[in-house]
Amino acid sequence: MHHKSILVTGVSTGIGLVTARDLLRRGFRVYGSVRSPLGEDDDLARHPRFTELHFDVRDREAIRAGIQRIAAEGRHHLVGVVNNAGVAVPGPIETTDEAEYRRQFDVNVFGLISVCQESLPLLHASREAGFRPRIVNVSSVSGYLTSPFMAFYSSSKFAVEALTDGLRRELMPFGIDVVSVAPGPTKTPIWAKGRAQTSGFEDNRYSYLIPQLAPYTQAAERGGVEPQLVADAIHAALTDKVPRAHVLIMKKRWLAKLIRHAPKRVQDRFFTKRVR
Repeated sequence: MHHKSILVTGVSTGIGLVTARDLLRRGFRVYGSVRSPLGEDDDLARHPRFTELHFDVRDREAIRAGIQRIAAEGRHHLVGVVNNAGVAVPGPIETTDEAEYRRQFDVNVFGLISVCQESLPLLHASREAGFRPRIVNVSSVSGYLTSPFMAFYSSSKFAVEALTDGLRRELMPFGIDVVSVAPGPTKTPIWAKGRAQTSGFEDNRYSYLIPQLAPYTQAAERGGVEPQLVADAIHAALTDKVPRAHVLIMKKRWLAKLIRHAPKRVQDRFFTKRVR
């Protein structure tokens, strides 16, 4: 019997982990990428329909090896790819280290492109076998609103939105849909990881902001959405007959949409009022 399988990148924590568990619960076979092996006592690693793939999305050869493994198993049609792996690099544009802002794009943008390019032959094969394959890109509210000191992260997510739209339009004739799921702040470890990255603020004109970083990110995390809501939206994007091309998941969605359409100078006042 042919089972439907989904590739989810970055399943060790956060949205990726919750999504992988959710898809397994719903009966899919899940291939999940991790950079370092999951522990043997990890419930995900022990699940009979879960296969752990070891790759960093910056490593093209490792991605290729992972995709080849999916192809070699062959019993399962790859019907979905969830590009979830991502990092958030905070810091002022003026002072953030080049290696850091390049890492931001290498993971969130170029890594996503690599995974799409490597997995598309399997998605085309699934389409030919009568399935309706999907690519779901995990974006962010930062994909259309830019907070100060999150410009690199935001730029990477603006790029993800553009890639999603472009790829969807290119693949329409081939029956492969490409959509984005854009969470606002989410209760995941990405915030704690971000709090630890203060190098761009140290020993420079932006140092006055350091005491505000932890309270600001903790408040965002507290007010964040549960990752299960994001997993539900990803499942809908993978399975709805005609999924929405872009879904924003956050508590004050109306506010984000309002600000997005406001004049830039009005947006400026909204964002600078919050960072003082």
